[in-house]
Amino acid sequence: MDNVTEKLPTALSLKKNEYDINKEVGPSSASSPPITNLKELVHESDDVDRFLPADLEDHAVDDEHPTCMPSEMDDEDVRVAMIGNVDAGKSTLIGVLTNAMLDDGRGSARSLILKHRHEQENGRTSAVTIELLGYRNSGEQVLPSGRTQTNRWQEIVRSSGRTVTLIDLCGHERYLKTTIFGLTGLLPDFALLLVGSNMGVTVMTREHISIACALSIPLAVVLTKVDIAPEPVLKQTRQTLARYLRKNNKLPYPIKDLSQVEAAADSLASDRVTPVFAISSVTGQGLDLLRAFVSRLRRTSPLYQGLSSAPSLSSCPDAPSIHIPIDGVYEVKGVGLVVGGTILRGHVRPNQSLLLGPDRGGAFVPLSVRSIECRRQPVKEAKQGMSITFAVRSLNKRVTLRRSYFRKGMVLVGAEDRPRPVRDFQASVVILHHATTMAKGYEPVLHMGTVRQAAEMTEILGGEDALRTGSRAEVLFHFRYFAEFLVVGSTFLFREGRAKGIGKVSKLLYPSAQPPPPAAAAAATTAIAAAGTGIGSSASSTSTSSSSPAGVSAAGAAGAAGGTVGVTGAARAGEVEMAAGVAVHA
Repeated sequence: MDNVTEKLPTALSLKKNEYDINKEVGPSSASSPPITNLKELVHESDDVDRFLPADLEDHAVDDEHPTCMPSEMDDEDVRVAMIGNVDAGKSTLIGVLTNAMLDDGRGSARSLILKHRHEQENGRTSAVTIELLGYRNSGEQVLPSGRTQTNRWQEIVRSSGRTVTLIDLCGHERYLKTTIFGLTGLLPDFALLLVGSNMGVTVMTREHISIACALSIPLAVVLTKVDIAPEPVLKQTRQTLARYLRKNNKLPYPIKDLSQVEAAADSLASDRVTPVFAISSVTGQGLDLLRAFVSRLRRTSPLYQGLSSAPSLSSCPDAPSIHIPIDGVYEVKGVGLVVGGTILRGHVRPNQSLLLGPDRGGAFVPLSVRSIECRRQPVKEAKQGMSITFAVRSLNKRVTLRRSYFRKGMVLVGAEDRPRPVRDFQASVVILHHATTMAKGYEPVLHMGTVRQAAEMTEILGGEDALRTGSRAEVLFHFRYFAEFLVVGSTFLFREGRAKGIGKVSKLLYPSAQPPPPAAAAAATTAIAAAGTGIGSSASSTSTSSSSPAGVSAAGAAGAAGGTVGVTGAARAGEVEMAAGVAVHA
C-alpha cells in the first residue's frame, strides 16, 4: 500500500499533556530559548521518527538545500486554500492580507472579496474566490493601487518576484462539495484552517481537518476573533483543537514569536507539524506573524511527484505527454471560449493543438490554443505546475464548443496522445469513517481532481464481504454515468454524507473489444442524444462497430455494454453524428 493510504488511520499516541497547544514555547518561556528547528520541537519525545520522515534534514530544514520545485516547473506561485467553518473569518482575513488593512468588525474587509450580491448580503461564501498576494525579491509585499481586479493583478504580477494565490472556499455544510472541489481540483499547495476562537471546534471544522489530512495537504491553523473570545472559551478551543489534530497525525506548534516563523514555514512541508496562529482581524493581534509566515511559504514537489514532463512509458504506458484537468470554463466577450486548469504534465505554447475530452459520449475533440494567460498576464509558454487559462477554438467543424458542451472531469491532453476513458477501475482504499459497513453495491461520490461522479463498488477483492472504519482493501469501482480519463496513481476521496474514504487508482479496466448488444447500443445512443451538448433534446441514432482489434461502440455503453467510445456527443437535427476521425479509439 502506498504512503498516502498507509498513514491515514494511524493516530498519534501522545501523552495527554504532552505538546499542549497552550504551552509557552516562545521567548516568554524562561526555561528554554525560542525554538527555531523542527528537531528541537520534538526532541523530548522518544519516538521522534513518528513525526519526522527519515530525510527531513535533507528537504525540510536544510537552508542550503530547501525544498522546491524542479527548475522545469513553475515555482513563482504558491496556492493556499482557506478552509474552516462558516463565519470563521476566511473572506475577512483574505481582505485584510491582500489590502494591508484591518477590518472594522462589520464586514468592510470581506466586502472587497465577495463577488456575488447574495454573498454580500449574508456574508457567506458560496463560490470559490481567488485573490493574489505579491512579494518583491526583498520580501516586501506589493500593494496595488488599481481599482479593478484585473488592474490590481497586473500590477502585482509585474512588480513581484513571486506570488501567493489565496483560494477562498466555502464553510457552510450546504456547499461542502464546492469546498472539496477546491481542495482536489484546484490543487492547493497548502491549506490554512480558520477556527473561530469564540465558536470552538465545530463539526464542519473537524470535517475540513479530516479531508485536508486525507488528501495529504500540509495544514496550518489560524485561531481568529481572539479579541472577543472569553479566556475560558479560548482555552477550551485550543485544547479541543490540539486533541483533534493529534488524532489526525498532526503535531500542533503554537507560533508566538517571529523567530519561530521560519522554522514553521520550513517544517510545514513535512506534513507532520501544524503551526497554530492566534489573530484578530480587527485589532491586528498576531497578524504580523501570519503575514511573515505566508510570505515564507514555498512550493514543494510532493504534489507533482511522478508527474514529470517526460513520463516513463514502462511504469505508466498510458500517461499522456500533456495533462491538464479543466477546472473552469468561461465565455469572454470579444475572445470566445476560455478554459482554465492546472498543468500536471508537459508544456503548452500558443497555436499548439490539443485534445479535449472525454465528452458525454466519451470522445475527444481536437482544438487549437489561441492564446495563454497566467494570473491575468499573457505568457508565451505554460509549463508544469502553472494555473493557466487558454483561449481555444475547435478544429472540428462538426463540433461547436460552448459552455454547455463541458462537464466536470474533462481534460486537455497532447494531440499525439491516445487517451482512453474508462468506467471501471481498481483502487486501493482506506475507510476513514462509516457508521456501519460498506458492501458490494455501495455508491459514494468520487472526488478525483476535477472529476466528481457517483461510482458503484462492484466488487471487494480479497474475500471480504464488507468494509468498516479503518478497513483497507482492493476495490473495483464503476462510474455510474460517464467514462472518465484517469491516470494510474491518482488519489481520490469518496464520500456519502459523513461517511468517507481515501483511495488510489491501481489499475484501469478497459472495456472489451466486443460490440455491444443491439438493445444496449440503442439505449446508449438515445441517452447520448438526450444529453448531447445542450443543443438538442432526444434523438434517434445508429451505432457503428469497427473491425479493428479495439473496436468502436456507442458512447454510453462504454462500461455497461463494453467498447471504447467513439461518438462526438453532438446532437443535431435529431441525429447523433459519428465522427471516427475526431474520436480517439483504443
